[in-house]
Amino acid sequence: MLTEWLTALHDWDVAALVRRSVYIYPFVNAGHIFSLTLLIGGILPADLRLLGLFQGVAAGPFIRLMTAISATGLTFAIATGFFLFSVQPLEYAGNPAFLTKISLVALGAIHALAIRFAPAWRTAITGGNVAPGLKFSAALSMAIWITALLAGRWIAFL
Repeated sequence: MLTEWLTALHDWDVAALVRRSVYIYPFVNAGHIFSLTLLIGGILPADLRLLGLFQGVAAGPFIRLMTAISATGLTFAIATGFFLFSVQPLEYAGNPAFLTKISLVALGAIHALAIRFAPAWRTAITGGNVAPGLKFSAALSMAIWITALLAGRWIAFL
């Protein structure tokens, strides 16, 4: 069933257009890279703030802004990534680096949502102390997203 879906995705008119176009594929790829810039560029400063850097910046407004930027980046990265995936879905579905990247993106997104519902998160963004568990979560978040980025880059080499 998965093979049939991947084959149908490969044969999709939009995927064929992206695959054949001299302009569309590079545009979508550049959009994906820009999205990753927003994603990582929002997550890392927020996590670093939770870890104690940028003490002169009020935590609440800064982290809320960085969270909005990273959420926007994630949304666009998923959209552009889907179109890039549609170009060679059968090949990507068997690529260990791609599977690692997708797993890490899912883990990172779930982790980010879980943190947002933690009482320690609300305390931190209202100017309170950052709990040790939240600091650990910030370090874990950085590790997840940087590793996802590296896995994504590694796709072309496997």
